[in-house]
Amino acid sequence: MATIERTAAYPRFPKVLATRDLQACYTPLPDQLEWARRSSRRDRPQLGLLVLLKVFQQMHHFPSLDSIPPAVVEHVRAAANIGPAVRFGHDTQASPTLFRHYAAVREYLGVKP
Repeated sequence: MATIERTAAYPRFPKVLATRDLQACYTPLPDQLEWARRSSRRDRPQLGLLVLLKVFQQMHHFPSLDSIPPAVVEHVRAAANIGPAVRFGHDTQASPTLFRHYAAVREYLGVKP
């Protein structure tokens, strides 16, 4: 029987993410790292873009940023060699970057909204 994370209309993150799942599902590929570097000049937007990309690939939608497990963010951060001082998140009040990142991820993956 399928787990609740897989059966919902919008899949959810499991309560515990195994290391092998993080490595298999959330490790950015070299071409994805290069795409993020070309798309954003600084580490914070690169981290946000890569996390959104990997999450969208697994979930097939953009969940709220608060629902993304810290383990996913930290795994992507380590894989991209982005330091721990770089904060994950988007300031939607001051910048439309989050919505540009949504559009960039969809374009990169060839997904229409």
